[in-house]
Amino acid sequence: MDNYKTIKALGQGTWGVVYMAEQKDTGLIVAIKKIKAKKQEEGVDFTAVREIKLLRDFRHENIIRLVDVFATPDMAVALVYECAHTDLEKILKNLSIPLSMADIKQHIRTLLVAVAACHERWILHRDLKPDNMLFLKDGTMKLADFGLARLYGTPKTHLSPQAITLWYKPPELLMGAYEYSSAADMWSVGCIFAELLLRRPFLPGQNSDIAQLDKIFTVFGTPNETNWPDYNTLPLPCRGLTWDSVPAIPFDEIFTAAPKDAISLLRSIMVLDPNNRFSASQALSHPYFTIDPPPTPKENLILSS
Repeated sequence: MDNYKTIKALGQGTWGVVYMAEQKDTGLIVAIKKIKAKKQEEGVDFTAVREIKLLRDFRHENIIRLVDVFATPDMAVALVYECAHTDLEKILKNLSIPLSMADIKQHIRTLLVAVAACHERWILHRDLKPDNMLFLKDGTMKLADFGLARLYGTPKTHLSPQAITLWYKPPELLMGAYEYSSAADMWSVGCIFAELLLRRPFLPGQNSDIAQLDKIFTVFGTPNETNWPDYNTLPLPCRGLTWDSVPAIPFDEIFTAAPKDAISLLRSIMVLDPNNRFSASQALSHPYFTIDPPPTPKENLILSS
């Protein structure tokens, strides 16, 4: 920490406490995330190693920049990032901040650009949610918190279903899938898009995977051989759990104030069968982004009241 002057604590990330600090040599304001090993004898926490490996050479306008890495005397690893001004969760909760359809289009476009950049590098973020969408003072969105991110794409790679915050977690992970793809991130993108349109969480389940599945199936209908042919191959149905058959609720009845092109894109992303979900690049090519209104320029976004 010799090169940094701590200013204040910013909060708790997935894997550690985050501080605002000033880089003494340059005056740059940064965010420092300290990650301690769970047990001293285990050395550096593997999640820190993974995040360093994924971000050290990743340079993209909409991905948080890893500025520096150093060890601390208390056996922690400190990851130093560019410091953000706010995040999407704070914007959504502050009802005094207006959120127009053009603003929503800008927010979801930059998220898709960031997610597409990750997937092009075969990186699954696995924790997409509004408070991991950070904003610099100039309005630039930065996707952050890669503590759960993993490389994917190798055939038969087993990934833990214990990833992704519950309200943004796709049904295949809730049903115990160990093999999944970029479609898992895309479900989370859809949840964020829906939250932008509703200005409240779309699928707020009651603190368990089963309750979250109930919430999803109430909206999207019970899985069957038509809407998700492979659902019976996942571990959860083999434990004898069944759901009453219910139909899907039309999105037009849920998103009554949303334009048809926004609903069309959301329908293409939020599909029970992960094989049928749009990829990030497909979503960016949807007519939604070319139909008026155009996305609000980032410098015109209102980020605080």
